[in-house]
Amino acid sequence: MMTKTCQEILAKSSVLLIEDEEPLRKSFKKVLKLWVDEVYEANNGEEGLRAYEKYYPNIIITDIKMPKINGLDFIETIRKTNKNIPIVVTSAYADRDYLLKSIKLLLIEYLLKPIQERDLIKVLSSCAAKLSENNDVRIKLGDGQYDCQNRVFIDKNGNIYALTSKEIELIELLLENRGNLLTKQYIEESLYIYDIAPLSALKNLIFKLRKKIGNNAILSVGKLGYKIK
Repeated sequence: MMTKTCQEILAKSSVLLIEDEEPLRKSFKKVLKLWVDEVYEANNGEEGLRAYEKYYPNIIITDIKMPKINGLDFIETIRKTNKNIPIVVTSAYADRDYLLKSIKLLLIEYLLKPIQERDLIKVLSSCAAKLSENNDVRIKLGDGQYDCQNRVFIDKNGNIYALTSKEIELIELLLENRGNLLTKQYIEESLYIYDIAPLSALKNLIFKLRKKIGNNAILSVGKLGYKIK
């Protein structure tokens, strides 16, 4: 059984799933989407490295035996710059050499396929605990990340942008409803409950926020409202 705290952390988290067997990858992705906010896919270690640099996932789940770059070489590359990201290895084989090498790579777990639901829940709970320990729950936002713990925006170059309280409220409101259109009226009623805001308040808030996080992070949907993909 997964705790509510772990569920809440995972619901804000993203996973990079690297698996060279497409049917298995697609099936695994559907299961992971029951627990996490987003799942990014790659079919080999080389693609995995590109996806890691593009999406900044919170968790990595990777197969071991893959073409181009195998799982262990991929993880070794990641660990050169990131010692903390939770990484789970999956394999159809209990290979002793791989097991011994993987111990040095600070893995959350080494899972044997086929993966049982109870084992997956246990592993995801461990990943959530690790994220909580690292205070490192980040969500992809435009070309950067929103740091949920510190409530700041981090661009693709690692620059950190402080956000006003209203900017934070707007980002978190849109992220809670990711993919859905929120009307201007709904946003205004949510953000300005106790404030008497001018008619241009939301428009100005969006304008100033986009200067920090980029124009492609928050999408305008005609004259109706806004959403985050």
